[in-house]
Amino acid sequence: MTKSTKLARALLLRDAALAVLRRMGVWETIAVRGARDMKFLSARIGSLQISYRTPFRGMQAADALKYRAAQHGLTVPQNLRYGLDVWAPNKVLNIEWDDKGSYALVSFRPGAWEAELTALAEPEVA
Repeated sequence: MTKSTKLARALLLRDAALAVLRRMGVWETIAVRGARDMKFLSARIGSLQISYRTPFRGMQAADALKYRAAQHGLTVPQNLRYGLDVWAPNKVLNIEWDDKGSYALVSFRPGAWEAELTALAEPEVA
């Protein structure tokens, strides 16, 4: 699979995950190692867990981490404004993006979870 094909597939899965979160997501506070506690829009359905970070809940490195990095002449990498993670049960998708059209496909592990997520994203018929 080419890099562009992989990104296109990941973006479709991201859109499916966001559709699921709009219907079934709940805000949760999660302790993030090396950063301040964060709020994520999350959903646990079947074997999937989805977690979404918005710019208003952005990841910021804890002051202690920034201080340690500065001591060694390093900088803490910046995340893009939005982030989405999917676990099934291990992490299978980690993608970030911003409003300017930049994307970072951090990790993507294809598998049966894709069909489960896509089915969950289908609109419910009344």
